[in-house]
Amino acid sequence: HTFCQNCLEKFVNPKLMVECPTCRKETQLSVLGVAALPDNLAVGIFRQPKEFVGRQDENSQGVRRRANQRTISESGVNIGDPLSMKRQLQISSSNLEEFETKFQNDIQEISQNVHNSIEKSIDDLIKKRDALGKQLNKILTDKLEIHENWRAQSEDLIEKLDDEKDTSENHIDQKNTHVNSFYGLINKIDKICNETVSFDPASLSINWYCEKKKSLEPNKVTRKALLNTLPALSTEFYKLATLEEVRKLKWQNCLQPRCVALCPWTGQIWVCSSGSREIAIFDSDDTFVHSFTNSAFLFPCSIAFKIETKEAFVLDKRQSSIFVISPSYQVTRSIGKGGKKSGCLNSPAAILLDNKGRLVVSDHGNDRIQVLETDGTFVAYIGLHHQEGGKGYLQDLSSPGGIALSVDGRAVAVADTGNNRIRIYSANSGRSLQCFGMRGRANGQLEKPIDLSWDTQGHLLVLDEGRVQVFTEKGDFLRAQKVTEHLNGMSAIGQCVLLSDTYSVNKMIWKIK
Repeated sequence: HTFCQNCLEKFVNPKLMVECPTCRKETQLSVLGVAALPDNLAVGIFRQPKEFVGRQDENSQGVRRRANQRTISESGVNIGDPLSMKRQLQISSSNLEEFETKFQNDIQEISQNVHNSIEKSIDDLIKKRDALGKQLNKILTDKLEIHENWRAQSEDLIEKLDDEKDTSENHIDQKNTHVNSFYGLINKIDKICNETVSFDPASLSINWYCEKKKSLEPNKVTRKALLNTLPALSTEFYKLATLEEVRKLKWQNCLQPRCVALCPWTGQIWVCSSGSREIAIFDSDDTFVHSFTNSAFLFPCSIAFKIETKEAFVLDKRQSSIFVISPSYQVTRSIGKGGKKSGCLNSPAAILLDNKGRLVVSDHGNDRIQVLETDGTFVAYIGLHHQEGGKGYLQDLSSPGGIALSVDGRAVAVADTGNNRIRIYSANSGRSLQCFGMRGRANGQLEKPIDLSWDTQGHLLVLDEGRVQVFTEKGDFLRAQKVTEHLNGMSAIGQCVLLSDTYSVNKMIWKIK
């Protein structure tokens, strides 16, 4: 309902409640009184003359802008009238009490939020404190364990030094091992005693670190003297030595050399050249002497010698047979033929003579090693085992490559190319003695090993893809040396390693710089 302001002010009670004269409905007013009620704009428009309807008078707009900015005196309070001022103060007091109650409630709610937040922070800090405590306990436990390990190693070395005897055959090797162990223990104790623990209050973190100091190393004179006492091809020697090229063995027709072997009765080096289908012979000073071939040669790939009869046995991969060469370099007979039966071969890869004068052949295509008499009679398999009930064989090998006989003649090492590993068998019984290696490019892992050779100290050299790796007889890794990739074969003669490349044989030697 619409009324004029002056009329409505007569109906306002002390509680600022106004009663509508028409419907008797009570409405709560604000401190501004009736003036705060909304204007009926439609009535205002009808009361204006037509010429003024829609006109934007700046003075009238200013009045409207001030409608919500009226003071107490404009709200109907009669300033100077004690009764009116008293009524207004009472109303304001009531409003203050309501505001005060609401403000107190807000303060209590904020106080509870502060309490909850601090309690949560305290819980997080307690958890952090417990975690830091566990971390400190672990650091102390690990540190004490390191100290005990050092004491045990130190006492062990002291006992070895007390028991060391100059009459021992391995005295020099033991001495070098003890010296290296000593330097290792001294460097380790320096590191142990320079470790420290700190706490960062800002990040609430514990730091455990070691202040770096210069390691104790042998001086140049001591190191040189130490290196001079290392026996060639010993374990410590391999850890320090590298392969250096001496020269290349080649001749005019050299193509795809596969195997290098030392003739025991002449001291000359024989080289199987598969690409040119010939055998080249070099003197002990690496001078080319001559070469010979035969129309039966299709892919000569490996050589073995029998010193009693001064015969050479040349293995031909494509012919799947063995040719016997006389001292006059003539082919006198052949052994074996292609096939899967016992005594037959399929793409053989390598050959050697064991201490009993028998031929041991890497039968690459048949996934086995065969032992034959020099007349071709089958003796035994290596890498094959009878199945239960006598139904066929179980195979250890997959595409075997190079084979090598140990210095004492008791073991035959096989490059198990297809399985990326090395197998060692008893030369007498064929029983498996050792197996190591797995596929990979890390040290000690193998990536299609194709050839291998024993050195004079019982270490095993393996030609892998792009490297030569040195292992102990038990398969422990010693050394890896990068070489040319895609080589055809490898032989170890004394301190030299001969690597068969595409157009030459690269003669390398182990040296300590």
